[in-house]
Amino acid sequence: YFDASPQLVPISTFIEQPKSVLAFEHVSESSPYINRFDSLQGVALYTTKEELLLTKGNPLAVTNDSLLETVEYHYADVTVGVGEGVVLYVHVAPPQAQQFGLYVDGVEIDPLTDNLQDTLGKPYFIAEDGDVYLRGNNALKIYRNLAGEFEGIDLFDSISS
Repeated sequence: YFDASPQLVPISTFIEQPKSVLAFEHVSESSPYINRFDSLQGVALYTTKEELLLTKGNPLAVTNDSLLETVEYHYADVTVGVGEGVVLYVHVAPPQAQQFGLYVDGVEIDPLTDNLQDTLGKPYFIAEDGDVYLRGNNALKIYRNLAGEFEGIDLFDSISS
């Protein structure tokens, strides 16, 4: 006949287990970099055409960009691409930046004299024609020519581009 041996009980049930306590330390460090890319020259992505016109007023010129299927609103300090009724991209050329300054989310940057990595951090991608920085879905691209000179800056949605 087969006689079953007594069931073994794990030792851990006899030894009191230490209680686990989860602790989280919240450190409030402010980043030295611009944390978001929502606006360029005070124009936010996804602003409606109506809000753009209320904020910036009548543009100096309006042109169609058939390649991007947008309507461009040209102001003295910025060019704004609007598609399907909302701002899809914002562009600033060097003369505009030189005359009016260059503001990313209200913070002034100067791609001619600033070390942009101090303000924007390390580029997400370095292309032949410039550096790309990402914050969430939004991208900021600083265009440079082969000599490394500033040629313009764009703010756009990195997913839709």
